[in-house]
Amino acid sequence: MRTGGDGSVPKAGEKEFIQLLRDHRMRVTPNRLTVFRAMQSSKAPLTVSDLAIKVEHSGLNTATLYRIMETLTELKVVHPVLQSHQNVAYELVEPFARHHDHLICRRCGRTIDIYDCRLEDALKAISEDRGFHIDFHQMEVHGLCPECQITPHP
Repeated sequence: MRTGGDGSVPKAGEKEFIQLLRDHRMRVTPNRLTVFRAMQSSKAPLTVSDLAIKVEHSGLNTATLYRIMETLTELKVVHPVLQSHQNVAYELVEPFARHHDHLICRRCGRTIDIYDCRLEDALKAISEDRGFHIDFHQMEVHGLCPECQITPHP
């Protein structure tokens, strides 16, 4: 089961995912459940290629995975995360995973989850100063991780 950076457990799981599908009059299929379970068990955002490897035992093809990810994005179960070199990965969002933002290394592609109240507090204060109500946000900060800062670039 996926946990937050502080070990917290998400509020929703497979039971709530199934109910969400039913609420939207969508079928609960073995393929959708397989993808949801793979996303739940991942500690990092997954590209469709990563996901294909993770679920290869199920026989799901890439086209089917893209369709499922599109559906899960529309249902707000996952959201895309832009990684280095314009790769798009997906990860679960609230209530299926704890909200967090990302630091992404532009050299090695490492993604570091940020669970920091100070960032949330700053965004809230900035938006309130401007009379803006935030529905949601996702933040990706690109730069160099500690290892790539000390390793010379070829």
